[in-house]
Amino acid sequence: MWRQFQQGRPGRTLSRRRPAVSAGLAVLLLLLAFSACGGPKRIIAPGGNRQKFSVQVNAAADANQNTPTPVDLVMVLDKKLVKEVAKLSAKDWFVRRQQFTRDFPDQLKVVSWEWVPGQQAGPIAIDIDKKTRSAFLFAQYSQEGDHRAVVDLKAPLVITLSKTDFSLQPLR
Repeated sequence: MWRQFQQGRPGRTLSRRRPAVSAGLAVLLLLLAFSACGGPKRIIAPGGNRQKFSVQVNAAADANQNTPTPVDLVMVLDKKLVKEVAKLSAKDWFVRRQQFTRDFPDQLKVVSWEWVPGQQAGPIAIDIDKKTRSAFLFAQYSQEGDHRAVVDLKAPLVITLSKTDFSLQPLR
């Protein structure tokens, strides 16, 4: 059967499968090329609607009395909504977060994390909509308190989670 597919050269055989194999190999190489690049990415042109913000997180070994700490960065795009969010404690925010995001899907952008004691991360790059009016950081501590801070999105930030509260410092 192999003799049917031989062309006049000794030692060289061709099969009917070769075009299909070549096409499959080309598709596989193309997929590998895309996956090596991380796949399609959103490209943001200068002057677009987004900018970058960096944050680094350091959780103390006894952070939140040795329990994980949920943290939300809440970016508010609506001037009237800024006043409403600014009144919330972290406890209120975490109770009402789902309803806020349902009621104001285009006016709020939320980045959520949960940090465990002793964990360190960053710097983490976050996309910020240029229309953002104000930003708040809420940390859900088991200890009573507001656990809220206003965040300046123009300067990189270090969040330090301690036993009973958090602090913010500029990232250097």
